[in-house]
Amino acid sequence: MRVLVIRKGSVISYNNSRHEGTFQTVILVDDEGIKLQATLFNKHIDTWKDFLKTNKTYYIAKGLLDRVNPNYTSVHKEIELTITDNTIIKDSDHVVSTHNFSNGFVSLEHAEKLPNGAIFDLICVLVTVNPIIVKGDSKRREIVVTNELMECTTVTLWGDFAENDGAFLEKLKDDQPILGLCDVRVSIYKGTFGISTIPVSSVLINPIFQKALDLRAWREVIKAEKKPITTTPSKVMRKATEVTLLNIMDGTLADTQEALYKFKAKIVDILNIEEPWYSSCKQCHKKVQVKQDTVTCPNCNIQNGEYEMRYSLRLEVCDEEQRARVTLFDAAQMLLGCTVEDYIKTTSEKNEESMYYRNLVFSKDKEFKFLVRIDMNNSNPCRSLIAQEIHPVEDEAVILMADESKSQTPPTNRANKSNALERHVLEDEAPIIVEEPQPVRPRRKRCKKSKVIHVLEDKAPHLVAEVKSVRLQTKRGKKNNELEIHDVGEGAPDIVEEAQFVRPQRKRCNKSNVLHVLEDEAPHIVSEVQSLRLRRKRGKKSNALEIHDVGEETTNIVEEVQSIMPPTSRNKKINNEHLQIKTKIRSQKLSHNG
Repeated sequence: MRVLVIRKGSVISYNNSRHEGTFQTVILVDDEGIKLQATLFNKHIDTWKDFLKTNKTYYIAKGLLDRVNPNYTSVHKEIELTITDNTIIKDSDHVVSTHNFSNGFVSLEHAEKLPNGAIFDLICVLVTVNPIIVKGDSKRREIVVTNELMECTTVTLWGDFAENDGAFLEKLKDDQPILGLCDVRVSIYKGTFGISTIPVSSVLINPIFQKALDLRAWREVIKAEKKPITTTPSKVMRKATEVTLLNIMDGTLADTQEALYKFKAKIVDILNIEEPWYSSCKQCHKKVQVKQDTVTCPNCNIQNGEYEMRYSLRLEVCDEEQRARVTLFDAAQMLLGCTVEDYIKTTSEKNEESMYYRNLVFSKDKEFKFLVRIDMNNSNPCRSLIAQEIHPVEDEAVILMADESKSQTPPTNRANKSNALERHVLEDEAPIIVEEPQPVRPRRKRCKKSKVIHVLEDKAPHLVAEVKSVRLQTKRGKKNNELEIHDVGEGAPDIVEEAQFVRPQRKRCNKSNVLHVLEDEAPHIVSEVQSLRLRRKRGKKSNALEIHDVGEETTNIVEEVQSIMPPTSRNKKINNEHLQIKTKIRSQKLSHNG
């Protein structure tokens, strides 16, 4: 079979009652988009160490297909592949199609609807990479990803993913690559949605299939517009319960089940404005002691361990009733707009010349929204709050307005439904035609205002109401008087009483009531209205007879209209006049003979 390698795991040692040795797991994908797990044991790891490289295509023959051990996770529900002494692996110049494989990837918006523990494939954009956390034999690292809606979500990388893939992603985080996370799991903790890796997960960086290319195009647009993705409020921030600062500090929330709350407050003081960072142990994130060339972590009780600089911005905030102290660790990047390394580098010489330092100074006396996690076991009113996010109040308002407009999107109209039906028929008869969406001319909406009304609104707006009432009074059609009165009542309720009287039969007048009104009040636009009415006139009369009627009242436009009439219309008028003359002569002869 021909397969694409999407992950090659680390070599792991094992020891059980029957055997001991090493094994290595490789995740493969075939042309049909089916993922298969291959395992190499002991000597086969060295035999094929130069093969089965990530993002390469190979032919594999004479492998051993076996049933999946239910005690271990696997990408396939039923079978897995074992490399044996007889297995043959060769390079392939043919590329495995990823079309079927890519169909299984979903967005963050869809993933949040999945139940806790569900396994799925995710397509997303990398936002930030946090330092690795090591506790004993456990290793984990959190990365933040987002989608087109800028809904940031935390993904926890465990074990080998935290150490190897996480370190590689940390080097690429400034480029914000597209990630394809295969076989990751939904992890909902205390009501907060999250994602975590499992032993058979795979991390694809900038994959080449349509969903990834579409997401990359969106990312490039955001970069071109210089919109920072990291400063956008997350969905957790927008959905968190909003309380007052007094509710948090007086301990009244200690009995509730929710742990995340947001509150609105103003920054009144920056307590460590000159040095808002500290030396952090890479393993426990506690402050280390640096003396000359010796680094000591009191928490881990080790010397000369690895450390890094980390934000620790301490603020004093207040609302209308309460004051409190808030500490920002990684969330300080949302306020300052840069990493701690960039902040230290730009402020090393003169603080005033640093744009990020000015961001910090100008944040004073401004109102922000803070997202905090409440410790249920700590009801100390003097405690310091740790903010997980901080955003200006107007930023969240913009996101909320976008969400509301999205929820109020009108349903698909009848024209779109018919287009979808036509497309369905085409797919059944000729699927090749509809591989690319064809442009469909939208259905034009009927304009309720006549062109006469449009002219009046532009040149004589004070006559619009009067002309409308006249048009209503002279309305013709199949409706009876009661229906006409109902229509008039909706458009002009002030003339309902007058319209209720039965109208006397009027003689047909060459000039309409509208033209009478215009001749009295706005004679300068009579000709323009007449030309509009002439072009839109409907009835049983021919064009020649219409010109004949109009000629009696507006002789100044007859020549112009006759010049653009087709010859058949002019001939028809001549024939009509000739018929009238012949009829008149015949009647005179009959009367003379009588």
